[in-house]
Amino acid sequence: MSNTIPPFRQTSLPDAATGQASLPAAQPAAAQTPEATVAPQTDSVTLSAAAQSSAQLLTAAQNDSGINHEAVSAIRAQLANGSYNVSPENLAQAIATVLKETK
Repeated sequence: MSNTIPPFRQTSLPDAATGQASLPAAQPAAAQTPEATVAPQTDSVTLSAAAQSSAQLLTAAQNDSGINHEAVSAIRAQLANGSYNVSPENLAQAIATVLKETK
């Protein structure tokens, strides 16, 4: 993954005496020959493999609903046929966990 950064273009320079912004002095057209014209320099950034992986994981997490649809379907099927059973110990543990998180 790489991003290209556009060249920096300074539009005005502060005048040392007045502190007011002023435009840089323009050079005459005759002074600009093909040899004197310099192409603008561009910078680029390349992310490491770890940063690229982190970016992909972050994007996947943001796009995910956070719901395990297979587990929800299985629980719905068990509820529908009457085979869903929660032990009192598991229920007590789940309630205790939720109460600890809300404090």
